[in-house]
Amino acid sequence: MEEPCIDNNCYNLTKQLSKTLEFLNHSLGYVRDAHESKNEDLEKIWQTIIDDREKHAQMLRNQLVHELQKIKIPN
Repeated sequence: MEEPCIDNNCYNLTKQLSKTLEFLNHSLGYVRDAHESKNEDLEKIWQTIIDDREKHAQMLRNQLVHELQKIKIPN
């Protein structure tokens, strides 16, 4: 049986990072919609959520890099 190329932790980090980045990509449109409708409260809410998610994405990315550095690649 072949070993998986990444362990569960790396898989989970990769999957969640992907989902977070996908949300961030979509959320720019949410901010634009709130701005265009002159809804400052909603625009601030979206921006706060985006700021938090960007921090989360950076945390996930940093941990993924750390986990991948621990993997021994056979010659």
